[in-house]
Amino acid sequence: MKHFLLVLIFLFSLLVNGQMLTTLIPSNTATHTAVQNGSWFSSSTWNTNTVPSDASIVVIPDGITVSYQGQSNAQIFAIRVDGEFVCTQTNTNLTTTLTFDTFIGTSTSYVKFLANNAADGKIDITITPFDIEAHKGGTSGFSQVWNSNATSHFSDGATTYKITQAVGPDNRFNSYTEALSGNTSVTETSRTVYDDGPGVTGRHQWDSTQLSLGIVTMGQIEIIGQEKLNMMKLAEDALKNQAILELESVAQGWKNGDDLIVTRGGNMNTSSNGEDEVTIQSISETTVTLTSNLLKNHEGRSSQDLHCYVGNLTRNITFKSSSISNVHHRGHLMAMHNDTNVQIRNASFIDMGRTDKSRLVDDFIWNNWLRPKVFNSKISALGQECAEMIKNDDADITNPRGRYSIHLHKTGASYGDNMTHVTGNVVWGNPGWGITQHDSHALVADNVVYDVIGAGIVSETGSETGFWDDNLVVNIAKGHNTDVYEAALFHDDYLFSGQGLAMKGRTVVCRGNVIANANQGVGVINMNPAINNLDRVDALALANRPGYEVDNFPLSVNGYSAEGDGVMPVEAALIMENTTTIWCYQGLRSIERDMGVNHESRSVFDGFKAWGVNQGLSIVYQADYSFKDVYISGKNMNAIGVFLWKHSHNQTFDNIKMQDLGYGVTVSRLVESGNGELKTRNNGFTPWYFIDLETTNVTEFYQIEKEDPGTTTIYTEHGDNTIHLSSSDFVNRPTTFTVLDSTGLVVDYATNDFRFEIDGIITDDFGSYDMGIKQAPAQGTLRLDYPKRIYEFASQAKFEEYLSNNEVYKDENDAFYFILNESLPNRRTYQYTKFPVRVNILNAPASGVYSSVKLETPSALAPKHQIISRFATVTQSSTDTSITHESEDIDASPEKAIDGNTNGRINVQLYQRGLVPVGSFSSTNIENEPWFDLDLGELKVIDFIDIWNTVELNGSDIEPVSSHFKDFYVLISDVPFIDSSLASSRALADYEYLKNSTPVRKFSLNNLGALGRYVRIQAIGYNKLKFAEVEIIGKKYVEPTLYIEKKDININVYPNPTEDKLNIKLGKVFNSVSVQVVNVLGQVVLSSEYKSISDIQMNLNVQIGLYIIKIKADDDINISKKIIVK
Repeated sequence: MKHFLLVLIFLFSLLVNGQMLTTLIPSNTATHTAVQNGSWFSSSTWNTNTVPSDASIVVIPDGITVSYQGQSNAQIFAIRVDGEFVCTQTNTNLTTTLTFDTFIGTSTSYVKFLANNAADGKIDITITPFDIEAHKGGTSGFSQVWNSNATSHFSDGATTYKITQAVGPDNRFNSYTEALSGNTSVTETSRTVYDDGPGVTGRHQWDSTQLSLGIVTMGQIEIIGQEKLNMMKLAEDALKNQAILELESVAQGWKNGDDLIVTRGGNMNTSSNGEDEVTIQSISETTVTLTSNLLKNHEGRSSQDLHCYVGNLTRNITFKSSSISNVHHRGHLMAMHNDTNVQIRNASFIDMGRTDKSRLVDDFIWNNWLRPKVFNSKISALGQECAEMIKNDDADITNPRGRYSIHLHKTGASYGDNMTHVTGNVVWGNPGWGITQHDSHALVADNVVYDVIGAGIVSETGSETGFWDDNLVVNIAKGHNTDVYEAALFHDDYLFSGQGLAMKGRTVVCRGNVIANANQGVGVINMNPAINNLDRVDALALANRPGYEVDNFPLSVNGYSAEGDGVMPVEAALIMENTTTIWCYQGLRSIERDMGVNHESRSVFDGFKAWGVNQGLSIVYQADYSFKDVYISGKNMNAIGVFLWKHSHNQTFDNIKMQDLGYGVTVSRLVESGNGELKTRNNGFTPWYFIDLETTNVTEFYQIEKEDPGTTTIYTEHGDNTIHLSSSDFVNRPTTFTVLDSTGLVVDYATNDFRFEIDGIITDDFGSYDMGIKQAPAQGTLRLDYPKRIYEFASQAKFEEYLSNNEVYKDENDAFYFILNESLPNRRTYQYTKFPVRVNILNAPASGVYSSVKLETPSALAPKHQIISRFATVTQSSTDTSITHESEDIDASPEKAIDGNTNGRINVQLYQRGLVPVGSFSSTNIENEPWFDLDLGELKVIDFIDIWNTVELNGSDIEPVSSHFKDFYVLISDVPFIDSSLASSRALADYEYLKNSTPVRKFSLNNLGALGRYVRIQAIGYNKLKFAEVEIIGKKYVEPTLYIEKKDININVYPNPTEDKLNIKLGKVFNSVSVQVVNVLGQVVLSSEYKSISDIQMNLNVQIGLYIIKIKADDDINISKKIIVK
C-alpha cells in the first residue's frame, strides 16, 4: 500500500510540474504555432506562413517535428516544445545560431541539439533576457505583435523585495518536547525594493518559481556535440614565459584554436604558481604550441607522479548567457522529472546559472520543528529531519535555489531508474553550483568545471546515485560566510564554501577526479535537519551500487521500518577512487556524521592525493573512514596532514605518505571549562590505524593543542588510540561477529514491541572493535550516539509481512525466531560478510505466518569464528598496583587486557572527567617468569591470537612501543596451568609459540588450528607482562562423530599427541585403504591410498594443531579420529 502511495505521490508531482511548465508558456499566447513537420526557416511550417522573428512566442505541438539548422539574429522570447525540436549543423564550416529568453520542453517533448559527427559544424545558443514591458509598451523596437492572451499573461516589473531574515534565538534542543517550549522565531531584519530590469525577479506574477530565462525540459533531451578529451596531465613542468606544453599522451579531439586552462601545481615553494588560460596554436602528437606565453609556473612532483593538468574549454555546441552584469539576467538549464532519455554530452555552458552562492538562498525559511522519525536525533542543525521550512512570498525571493548551468532535477534515483548522462561538457563561469545532480541517477563524467562560486559538482539533496568519473574542477571560490549550521538549519542552504566535489548525497561513486584551487577539494555535508529539500537514498539502489553491492539496510524498504523507507543520506558510505586535489585549503572535509550512523560500513577513499594543502583530510565528527594509498603535502610549514581532533571514530590510513607539513595529525584538543574541568572529545578507545606511514619534512607528527591557548593547564601528551603498524603485520583473516548482549534480540508479539537492538564485537584483519559508535563520556548529553544497532518494525502487520517473505524458524525448545542478516565490513579489504542475527519472537500465536516454520540446517547452526577472549576469565601472576599518572592511580588488573581497548597509553581516558578509569592495560610486577592466563570456559578451536603491546608517551613525536614486550611464550592446553614455572607450563602445554626479543606493537599468531581451553602467556626470566589487549579468535569445539561400522575390528592410531609420525594398526590385512588428514577448517592436508596392508606409518608434514584422521577400508570400514600435532 505504501509503495502504491509513493507512486501516486510521484505521479502527482509529475502532473503538478507538468502543469507548471504548460502554464508557464500557454499555447494560446503563441505568435507562431507549427502546423506540420518541417524546417524552422520554412514559412509553411507555421500557422502564420511567416518565420518566427524578434519577440516571437513559438509553440511546437505534440506530434510535430521542427528542424532548426541555420543562422538567425532574431531574439525569440519563448519556445514551447510539446513535440520534437531538432537543432543541428551538418556543415563543418557553418554555425547554427539561436537566441531566446525561455525554452521549455513539456513531458511529451523530444529536444535535440546535435552536432556530434566529425563533419558537423557548430551550434551557438544564446540566452538573452527579453524586455517584456518594453515590448508590450511598443518600445522594444520589434514589430512582432502579441495577442491579448500574451499581453495579459506575460509581465515584468512586479514589485520585488530583497529581504534578510534572522531566526532564533534558540537553535539547539535535546528533544522535540523541549523544542516546542523553546524560543525560536523568524524576524525580518531588512526589506529593500529590488529591480533587475528585464531579468526574472519581476516576473513572479506568472513565473512564481523563476524558471523562465533558460532551458527547462521535462521530456527527452539530447545535447550531443563532438567528443573531445576533457583533460590531460602534463608530462613535464610548463614554466612561465614558455609557449609549449608537453602532454602525458595524445589529447583526442583537441584542435587549433581550442581554449585551455592549465592548473597550478601543489609544490610549496613554486614561485608564480597559478592558472593560465591559453589557446592552442598547433599540436604535434603530445606537444602543444600556444598562441601566447604562459604567465605562471606549472611545476610537478615526479617522485609522486604528480603534474599539473590541462583542461580543454572548447566545445562545438555552446550555451551562453549574453548578459552577466546582473545575476538575474543569466540563463540556466534544467532537465527534470524524466529518466527516459537525458543526455547532455560534449557541450559548453558559458556564464550560465544564476543561483548566487555569494549570499544565502532566500526561497525558504525555517517555520517549525518536527518530531524526527529516526531513533536518535537532536532538534538542531545536528538533527535528522527535525525542521520544516516554509516558502517565502514570491515577491520576497531574489535568490532561489535550482538555477544552475546544468541541473538534473529529480530525474529519478530509485533502483531501476534509467541513468542520465552529463559527460564531456564544459561549465565556465557560474555564481553558484556548476553541475548539480538532484535526486537523480546519473553519470557525470569527463567534464571541465571552471571558475565557479560555491561548489563545482554537487549531489544536492541526499538520494543521488551513479558515478562522477574523471572530471576536472578548477577555481572554485568560497561563497557567503554564513555559519554552516545556521545556514543548514534555518535556510536549508549548504555547500557554499568552495567545494570542488560537493556532496550531500553520499551514494554517488567518485572515480578519477581532479580538483585544483578550491577551498575544499572534496566537501561532504552530513547535516540533514530540514525535510523540505532532503531526499532519502533508495535502499535498493544503495545496496546495488556496481562494485560495492552490500545491503546494510534490510528493513528500509516496503514500509518495514518505523523510521520509514529509505536511508538517511548521512548513513551511506562514501566511495572515492583515485582522487587528486591540488592547492586546496582542505583536500577533504567531511563534517557532522557520527551522531547519525546506525549501522556498520566503511567509507572508502582508495587513492587520495592532497597535493599542496593547508589541511589534507579534515574528518572531525566522522566515523568509519578507510583511506588507502594516500599522499598529503603542504602549502606551507603550518599545514596539517590529518585533522582528527574531535569526534573521529575508527579511521584507517593504509599506505600513507606525508610531506612538507608542520604537523602530521591534529589529535584531541584539550577543553577546559570555567570550573577547571578538563575534557577531550575523542573517546580514547576508537582506533586510528596508520599502516606503512612515511613522513618527509614533517616538523612534528602530532599537533597537541588546547582549545583555549590562554588557560594555564599544561597539555603535552594526547591520549588518543593511534596505532602505527606495517602491512607485514597483517594477514587475511575471516571477519567475525560476536553478539555481546543477546537480551536485546527480542520482539514481543503480545505487547506490540517490535524494537530490537544488536550489540556485538567485530573482528577483521586489523583486530577487534565494538559495534556502533560511542561518544566520549565527558561529552555527556552534548552528543548522541548509537552504541548498539537499533531496528524497529513499523507495525505488527509489517512485521508479519517481513516474516512471510523471510521465514520463521523454531529452535530445539520450540521457540520462534527470525533471522536478519547483518553485513559487516573488513576494514582492510573493504569486503563484507553476512552474519545471521537470530531474534527471538515472544508470545507469538501458532496460526498465520507462525504455522509454517523452518529448522536451520546443522551447518548453519555449527559453531563459527568469534572473539572468545572477551568472555574469558583472566588472571595474572601479580598485579602492579604502583602505577600512577598525574596523580591518578592506574588499575592494571588482568581484565584491562580484555576490555576491547587496544590503546596502550598510560594516560588514556585521563581527560574524561573521571567518568571512566584512567588506563586500559594489564601489568604484572617485574618478577621471575610472570604469567597471564585466560580460561576460555570450554574447549575451543583457537585460530588467531593478537597480543597488543603498550606504548610510551612521546609528546608530539610518534610513540615508541614499550620495551618489555619480548621473550615470552604463548601456551595452549586443554587442562589448567597449575605450576608457575615456565618449564612446567611448557611441559603441560599442547601448543607453544615463542615471541622473540624484538618489541613490537602487536604480536600475531595466525591459522593455528589449536585445540584448548587454557591460554597462558609467560615470560622468560625476570621481566613483566604488560598488555594493552589480548584478542583470541576461535570457535567452540564440537567432538566429531567417531564410529566403526564393523564392531569386531580393532584399529589403533598412535601416538596422540604426536610431533611428526603417526602409526595406524588396522588389526588385519585390508585390500584397499584410504587415509585422509583433515584440519579444523575441513581442508584435506594429506591423503594416501594403500593396497593389501595392515600397518601404516605416516610422516605428518603439517603445522601444529588439531586434525581429524579419516580411515576408509573395504568391509565398510569408516572411522574418524581426532589427533593433535604438537
